[in-house]
Amino acid sequence: MLVGAAGSSAALAQQPAAPQAIEITLLHVKPGQEQAFQDWVKNESNPLRIKGGVKDRETWTTTMGLGGEVYFVRPITGVSSYDTPPSGVSQAETAAVVAKRQSMILDLRTYLVTPRPELSVAPKPGYRPKLAVLSTQGVAPGHVSAYTTNLRALTAVIAKTNAKGVLVSQTGLGGDPNEFNVVVLFDSFADLDRFPAEFGKAATAAKLPPEAAGVVARTNYRVIRYQPELSIVPAR
Repeated sequence: MLVGAAGSSAALAQQPAAPQAIEITLLHVKPGQEQAFQDWVKNESNPLRIKGGVKDRETWTTTMGLGGEVYFVRPITGVSSYDTPPSGVSQAETAAVVAKRQSMILDLRTYLVTPRPELSVAPKPGYRPKLAVLSTQGVAPGHVSAYTTNLRALTAVIAKTNAKGVLVSQTGLGGDPNEFNVVVLFDSFADLDRFPAEFGKAATAAKLPPEAAGVVARTNYRVIRYQPELSIVPAR
């Protein structure tokens, strides 16, 4: 979920490609509608999206946090893609599927995030996500630079633990630009159980300084699980 990454004058003239924006759709399923919603995703929503050309859309559900919470994660080529309706899908088909979804959910929010690969630690090639801790942090205005400096040091320490990777993104359109999303990947709850001790040892060895007061205004932690059977997985 949410990943990323001096020479001659010719090399300097080449600007690195901007990270691909990611669309996040966050919704909450009505109590008692969880199984019906999953069936809808597998049998109606995903087939319609595939028909319309979607090739990659991850689904994550919250295991520790708000009940019924679902994250859909989809890379987009840019906001201009919203100008063009999906090809091969009629308005009537879309309306019917959306109407059924609305009957099963409490609310829905769509927003964009931008991967920050320079703050991330990518998992090994071919890694398949399983479980993660999502930390959503609101940075105090004027403190983004200090926050990213601290975060770079923090992710370097996490890289020395049993975590499988750290993915950092910054919220954009549809949300708060001072909000950062930090996803720490694990294989299991057993890995998560071992993590605090490993992090403490690595932080002590790296002499990681404590976070300066007043930089982070709020933090929210969730444990989320990747749901491959509810996802649209790109061909490998």
